Parts: sequence; C-alpha cells; structure tokens
Amino acid sequence: MPNKKRSTKTRRAALIVEARAGLIPASDDIEDEVRSRMDRTARIGRIVKVYARLLEHGSENLAISDILADLRHYCNGKRLAFRELDTAACERYQEEEAQSRMSGLQPN
Repeated sequence: MPNKKRSTKTRRAALIVEARAGLIPASDDIEDEVRSRMDRTARIGRIVKVYARLLEHGSENLAISDILADLRHYCNGKRLAFRELDTAACERYQEEEAQSRMSGLQPN
C-alpha cells in the first residue's frame, strides 16, 4: 500500500511540473493544485496545533515562532540562506493566492 501512495504522489508531482512547463493546459490542473495546497495547509495546521500542545504555555503563535526559529537554525547549520528562501516563499505565496482567486477557490 505505501508504494501505491508514493507512486500517486510522484505522478501528482509530475503532472504539476508538466502543467507549469505548459505541457498540460494550466486550466486543467489549477483546481487540483489549489486543492492539493489546501490539503497541505490543513496538515501544517494540525502539526502547529500538536507543537503548541507540547509547549508549556503553548499557543499557535508561539508554536509558529518556534518552528520558524528552528527552520532558521536548520538553515544556518546547512549553510542555507534563510532570508532568500523566505523571500522566495513570500513570492510563491503571493502567486498561489492570485491563482486561488482566479480559480475561485479560496483556502480555509
């Protein structure tokens, strides 16, 4: 069963890459990509809530701050440019939000 799940994810990723490369008309895949992003966002939300419960006086705000600080430590240890990655993430977020508005689907 895990192999089927992995192959489905691999195929899904390949379809997204093809759509972005213009091999599949963008309109065919936009709604699926938006739904996939919404699912990922929901999973992250669950992770943040679990992380917040682990903190002594945890809140989602504190959990997110700690997760971001941990990501900074990770990037520092791997010699990755966190600021550049954060800037790229902000740009990607703005593109995805615009795409969501155009498709008529809004994340929760």
